[in-house]
Amino acid sequence: MGLVHRARHRLWNIEVAVKHPRPEFLLHREQVESFQSECETWAEIGLHPYVATCYYTREIENLPCVVAEYVPDGSLQDAIRNRSLYKGDEEACLARLLTIAASTAWGLARAHESNLIHCDVKPGNMLLTSYGIGKIADFGLAAAFDPSGAGAKAAGLTPVFASPEQIKGERLTPAADVWSWAASMLAMFVGEIHWESGTACGAVLTEFIEKGAKAYRIPAMPGKFASLLQKCLRYSPIERSQNLNEVAMAICEIHEQLYGEACPAGKPDLELTSTDSLNNRAVSKHDLNLTSDVHRLLAEALAIDALHPEANFNLAWLAFLGSGAISESALRNLDLVTRYDHGEYRPHLYRACLLNLQGESDLANQALNQAIQLCGVHEINDMERLWNFSRERKLNLILSPPISGEDLALDAERFGRLMAKTEAALEDRRYDDADRYLLMSGDIKGFARHPRRRVLLSKSSKSQ
Repeated sequence: MGLVHRARHRLWNIEVAVKHPRPEFLLHREQVESFQSECETWAEIGLHPYVATCYYTREIENLPCVVAEYVPDGSLQDAIRNRSLYKGDEEACLARLLTIAASTAWGLARAHESNLIHCDVKPGNMLLTSYGIGKIADFGLAAAFDPSGAGAKAAGLTPVFASPEQIKGERLTPAADVWSWAASMLAMFVGEIHWESGTACGAVLTEFIEKGAKAYRIPAMPGKFASLLQKCLRYSPIERSQNLNEVAMAICEIHEQLYGEACPAGKPDLELTSTDSLNNRAVSKHDLNLTSDVHRLLAEALAIDALHPEANFNLAWLAFLGSGAISESALRNLDLVTRYDHGEYRPHLYRACLLNLQGESDLANQALNQAIQLCGVHEINDMERLWNFSRERKLNLILSPPISGEDLALDAERFGRLMAKTEAALEDRRYDDADRYLLMSGDIKGFARHPRRRVLLSKSSKSQ
């Protein structure tokens, strides 16, 4: 019922997927609102390295559209069918399978933390990045649930991966997704789907283990991983493993025990991405004239990260529309961001636009020139456009660019290592080493303003 287009986001200079319903299916305004509601449900999960992200929603030529992350390497189902999943030697292949298992478990856990049940977990809804990270996608059947209530009702299912309670039409808890995730991992290690109903997956796993937990030209399933799946495929949802964060952590431990190094799909750092998510949800609601939550979402973003560039700009612009005055705190915060992130042009540009609105043309031009010196060739046109809008007082709210796209998980892991090295260096009073690690961490795009780095920069300067 929908179309998906591969597109380039000109402001962010990244590829995105733009999805909208086919026009012939949108006969009434209620259907438009239903699509927007589904997109908002997806967007509430926020930016996450193991979820195919819904960046924002917007109406384009009277069609409701969702602008989402483009994930380049197809689905896990595609990789199973064309056997690209099993390329290389067994050791490299098993590491890849465990990385996909951990990342998809982390992604589903995030949905559950947002009080959502996916209801259609399967290899076809697990997208793969070029680094072999799995991302949960397609929340079209997702259902909200109340943790203290009676569970959610699913609108549909894929029978070969559905849990027993979902096939029986009962109300669901996140345990239904746990079953479907485990069934998907079973299919990944078996290399095919030879069962007709998801209810058989427990028995299929038992038989697979009894036969050696090994399929032709596919690495053997590690015993500890098999035990994890057995707990996830218990028939009663009450007896099943409930927390996919714990499952993901256990998979990471299996990877480390086997290979002596951390799993590429480690526990995600959401300290930065949560603020970007809140800001972008605020922009989406403003664009769709759902203004009641805009200020609240921006305030939540700034409560997490007081120096968030876009949230500071957006709140200052909204205040200017109401009072005609520019927030001094927003100008101060944007100035502070430039001190932590020397290579980023956006805080300079936002500050220039706000100063321009305030009539301080000399300071505004100084900030603009600083932005021009830092921005790339492809960014100059959009920078000039925003500047001209400020001169004409036709600004709008600004979206936060996603941090590094599909590289986020790897960037976060590298950033975490550098922060750990910095902390150790400061503790040992090796201040030159600490400064070197802090400088290196500032080169990871999007992470220079990370609150953890700001704290360590402060400690380093006070220690010397």
